[in-house]
This record gives sequence, C-alpha cells and structure tokens, in this order.
Amino acid sequence: MRLLGSKVKQYRKQKNLSQQELADGICTQATVSLMEKKDKIPSIKIILQVCRRLNVSLGDILAGVGSGLDEQFDAICLDLRQDKYTEMAARLDQVDVSTEVASAFDRERYHYYRGFAELTVEQRPDEAIFHFNLVLRRSFHMAWDLYAIIGNVGMASAYLMRQDRDQARYYLGEATSYLTNFEWHDESSFQRLVWARYQIALMYLKLEQPQQALTNVEAALRVVKHRASLYLIDVLYEVKGLGEQALLARTAAKRSLMIAKTLALVTHNQALQKRLNVTTDDLPVWSDQVNGFS
Repeated sequence: MRLLGSKVKQYRKQKNLSQQELADGICTQATVSLMEKKDKIPSIKIILQVCRRLNVSLGDILAGVGSGLDEQFDAICLDLRQDKYTEMAARLDQVDVSTEVASAFDRERYHYYRGFAELTVEQRPDEAIFHFNLVLRRSFHMAWDLYAIIGNVGMASAYLMRQDRDQARYYLGEATSYLTNFEWHDESSFQRLVWARYQIALMYLKLEQPQQALTNVEAALRVVKHRASLYLIDVLYEVKGLGEQALLARTAAKRSLMIAKTLALVTHNQALQKRLNVTTDDLPVWSDQVNGFS
C-alpha cells in the first residue's frame, strides 16, 4: 500500500485549501507536507480524516488497496448486509484461495466473509471463530479498524451461538470500543458502521442488556439521520422499540415501533411489516424472529 502524495496535493488544491487548512484539527501542517512531498503514510485514522475532508475515498489517494477481487468481495459484502447468506456463501466458494487470494488485504477479507458463512449457513461457531481470529490478528497489525470492528462482531455472534455469554459480551465491548473512534469516509464504510451497530444492538437484546442495545441503536440512528439515509432505519427503530419495551418504557416503545411500521412501508420491508402486524394497543414480544444471528 502506497500513498499518492501528488493526488493529495491535487485534491487539496481543488478544494482551495492550504496545507494548514487541510491539517486543521487532524494533524500538523508538517504531516501534510510529508504526505504530499514524500508519500509518507501517517496513521490510518489521519488518512481517513483527510479523505473525509477532501471528499475522496481511500482508493483515490492510496495505491495497492484493492485487487482483482474487489468486485466479487463487494457483491459478497452486499449479500451479507442484506441477510442473503446462502448467496454469500455460494459467491465465496467461487473464490480460489490458493491462486486468487494473494495480498494480505484479500486474505483478511476472505477470512472475514468465510467466518460469517460458517456462522450463518453452516452453523459452525468454532469454524467461524477460527476465521475471525485470523481477521483480528491481521487487523491489529494493519490497523484496518473496519475489519477489527466487524471481526469482533463476528466473534461475539459465534460465542453467543455457543451460549458463552461472557465471551460474547467481551467481544461486543471490543467492537464498541473500535466504533467509538471509527471514521467512515464513503457509502460502503457508512453502511458497515450502521450494520455493525445494528448487529451489536440485537445481540445485547439477546443478552438481556436493553440499555446497551439502546445506546448502540441510537448511535446508529444519529449517523443515519445525519446522512439523510434510509439504510436500516426501519429495523433500527424496531430494535429501539424492543429495547424500550424491555425497559418497560411502554409509551416510548409504542412510538418507536409505530415509526418502524411506517418506515417498513416506505422501504417495502415485508418481513418487518409482518413482524409488526399488531394493533396500536399491543406490543410484539422479543423473539428469534427478529433479524440477526442466534
């Protein structure tokens, strides 16, 4: 992976920013100068913040980030976020690990998705834990915070499937700590951030910790509203209502679930419409019908 300093300079000038203005609140002016003149890569957090200020993606200023597998992994990622687990596993089986998965970044992506395939399709939490462990080890060395977040979410899901609640709580805490500092820079990372918060909230409900569930779902809703997006907003309000219901906040729960029901009509989410097909005087009971990993 190599920084394209000339590109950083080009995008900065297009924004009519001085080096000091680009650096303000992110790093020093000297750091920006080293990026542009010496192609020096600072921390991934600084890179992400610079990308966000310049309104560019990592691929615009870094060489060697992607590979010929980008299109396949993007399709696999979309399947995962849309709960199309069988399709995700089928696409993953088409990837030749021995010849196609060559770079460290591709290996990390492969094990990340293979872990979820083992968890959701094969129902083998031990195999999932093996793959997620590989993701986490590489994440710490490569500083790819996004994969550290999702890797920890996967580990928590696997341990919850094994009924090991203490380990599930540990990895949920790890994922949450990464989310606190994570900077999304494009639509893909924004959606993964929201998806991770959603999955964490679901698991906290299953662990009978509704306040933690609400903390995560409200954080996700703030990001979604700030971006004026509809991504997962209907099911986020569903989980919000279920968390409020568990805390005996009946009025708030009814309001959140009515919002979820209205949004489900807008997003054409038939599964959610079916789950919330109740009268305004009734509240649904938390069950495994709610989307997420059991």
